[in-house]
Order: sequence, then structure tokens, then C-alpha cells
Amino acid sequence: MKFALPLEKLRAYRLILAFAAVVVGLMFTPGAKLLILLYPCGCFYVAFSTFRKDSAQFLEFATWIFFLTPFVRRVVDYETNAREMAIISTPFVILVIPLLFVVMRWRKVATRQSAPFFYAIAAILYGVFIACAHAQFSSAATGVMTWLTPIAFGLYLLSEREHVSALYNGFERAMLGGTFVAGAYGLIQYFIVPSWDAAWMRSVDMVTIGQPEPTEVRVFSILNSPQILAAFLMVGILMAYRMRSRWKYPILLAGVASLALSFARSAWIGLLAGLLFLGFFASPKERIRTITATIGCALLVFAAFNVPALADALSTRFSTFTDLRHDESALDRKETYAQVIEMLQHSPTGIGLGVDNGMADAENDSSVVAVLLSLGIPGALVFAVALCICACTLFSPRAVRDRSQLLGLQCCFVGLAVESPLNNVINAQIAFLLWSLIGLSYGIRATQQNRDFERNQSRVRPLIVN
Repeated sequence: MKFALPLEKLRAYRLILAFAAVVVGLMFTPGAKLLILLYPCGCFYVAFSTFRKDSAQFLEFATWIFFLTPFVRRVVDYETNAREMAIISTPFVILVIPLLFVVMRWRKVATRQSAPFFYAIAAILYGVFIACAHAQFSSAATGVMTWLTPIAFGLYLLSEREHVSALYNGFERAMLGGTFVAGAYGLIQYFIVPSWDAAWMRSVDMVTIGQPEPTEVRVFSILNSPQILAAFLMVGILMAYRMRSRWKYPILLAGVASLALSFARSAWIGLLAGLLFLGFFASPKERIRTITATIGCALLVFAAFNVPALADALSTRFSTFTDLRHDESALDRKETYAQVIEMLQHSPTGIGLGVDNGMADAENDSSVVAVLLSLGIPGALVFAVALCICACTLFSPRAVRDRSQLLGLQCCFVGLAVESPLNNVINAQIAFLLWSLIGLSYGIRATQQNRDFERNQSRVRPLIVN
């Protein structure tokens, strides 16, 4: 994986670079007010232009928008003394483009291979029906944006399987670059806390992100919560492990440092699971590189314990693994599951897609809670079947034989799957990662199957001729 781009590649990115220059030029000035409308409209225009020309560039641009939009929103809010929702919804507005593509070409996209995607979509449409039955129309619309568009995006990636190598490279570039930027900014945020981040922390009702003071903040970097940041960093770190470039080490250092300072234990566990999977199935040479990089990351964590500002915070967080009975987060989750079970006993159909009903925080803490509340028992079963089919396809015996191309995506999927009971990975920003991984994996599998078929056909033809 190389980050250096030749001149002709930079020319292909000139529209994106020009738009980025305009945004950066306006962000920290009184002209930031223009970005309230210009940012979402400009992103949509750039996304549509790249969508028409290059699907890989569109994927890369969309991934960067998921990374950067919360940061842009905070700066604009700080400069304009306003809280506008138009900017923060931009990533999902962009995903409407592939959603329309899937709807218009559903006959071509709907195949036996894409069946689990449509099972998941059917479950979500059931949740929309339940929300509308309770007259929660705005909640249903929001739910469609955050639940349905990531799945449609994964389905779009599968439909573009003939370009899967370019798609994977674009996704990898954006994830690795985003991991480095988010990791580096996370360190700045922990020790300095920029004024726009501090202002945003004071304006939102989130007790879990700490205080807007140096070394008192739970790092969320350029994203909008520690858990979301941690999931993005976890995927980026796992992808960086497979790099052979010298850029691997600064990405890992920045990513692991901010992941630790996010204090997101679910992502820590997910990262460990992904690394164990990588170490177990990687080639001997890659296993040695993985062990070496892991030792380096471990030394970084141990060095952090020698910094007084970090030692107490990290040791306190690590100690909670040995005392879950008295851990506030664990107790809250236990109470949440009891409430969900009681609620489903009275209403097994669920509360509907996007409906709050006082359980929004609980849904953010667990994929299981989110799917049961939003989709009810019937929708949850269909959605779970869809994800199980995806998992079986990703880890089928044939996929094991072709593991060299799929290993990075499989590691990331394992990390998100292990994290899912402790974090919501099935809708909103993290769902973009989940279904992108599934769509790319399916695309690689389809390409491999076509290659195997053509190889078998080439062997059969000489026999027929003879």
C-alpha cells in the first residue's frame, strides 16, 4: 500500500481537492456560516460527480466524509454560535446516491448472492412499518437514513465487483489516512482540548465523554463520540497491520494511542479478537510482522503508564475488567437488558425504526438492544439471519482457501462482531463500516468464483476437443 500519488492521480482528485480547499478556507472564519448550506450541497455534488466517473473514488470520498463531517460541524457551530443539523447528516445524504442506484437497478442487483442484503432490508422496512403504525413518521425517516443507506451501500459495492480491487484500495487508503488523522488529532484533543471541542462538550448532554479540560476528556477526536471513534480506529488499525509500507508504524502509533485514550473497552476487546484471528490464520511471515507490531504497540501502552496524566486514567479503566460486578457501565447494561426483555414481553413487535421512547442511550450501547427495540422479535430474527448468512459466506471453506485477499476484511469483521453486544455497530456511522466490509468481501468472493469457473472451463475445453 503506497500513499504517494502520481501527478495524473492527483488530477483525478482535483474536484475533491478544490472542494476541500474551499471548506478549509471558510471553516475558521466568519464565512463558516456559508458552510451550513455549502458543505452538504458541495459534498453531494462532489459525491455524485465521482459516483458517475469512478466507483472507487466515490467510496474513498464517502469514507473520508464519515471521518471528517463531525469535526467540520463542531467548528462551524463554534464559529457561528449555532447548532445546525444539516452538516451532520451529510454522510447519509451521500449514501442516498447508491441507494437510488440499487432501487433503479434492483432486477440486476437482486441475485441469489445478494439475498442476505435484501433480508436485512426487509427487516428494516418492517421496522419502518411499526414506526409509522405508531405515527412516528419523522423517526421512521431518520431510521431509514441511518439503517437502510449503509446496507444499500454494501449492496452497491457488491454490484461493482468487477472493480473490487480498486474499491478495496480506495477504502484502504481512506481508512488508513483517516486513522492517522483521527489518531493524531485525538492526542492533541486529550492534552489541549481545542475550543470548538470544548464548546461542543458543554452543549451536549453526554456525561460519558468527560470534562472539557486537558487530560479530563474521553477522546472522540474528529468524530462525535468515543465509541464511534474507537470502532473506526479499530478497523483502521487492523487494516494497517497488513501493510508493508513504512507508513504502517506512524498509523499504528497514532491509532493505538487515541484508541487507548477513547477508553472504549468494547473496541479494545474487538481489536484483540481481530489480532488473534490475524495471528492464527496469517502466513508465517505475516504472523511475525503482526507479533512485532503488537509488541511495539504494547510497549507504547506501557510507556504511557509512566506519564502521570495517563497512568491513573488508563490503570483505572483497565482495572474495571477484573471487577465487572461493580462497574457502572456493566451494571447499566444489565439493567438495560432487563428493561428490554420486559418491554418485549408487552410489545414483541418492537417500538419501530428510529423511535427513541427513552431508550436511545441503551440502543447506542448494544447492537442486540438496538435491533430488538427497533425491529421487534420478528424483524430481529430476519436481520440476524441475514448477518449470519453474511458471516458464513465470509468464513466458508472456499473463503479460507482464498484467505490471502480476504484476511484483512475478515479481521475487521471479527472485531466488529465481537464488539457488537457492547456497542451499536448495525446502524449509523459504524454500520457504514460493517456493510462496506461485507460488500467488499462479497465482491472479492464473487470475483474468485468467476475466476475458478473460468479456470475450470479452460480445463474442460481441451478434453471436449479431444
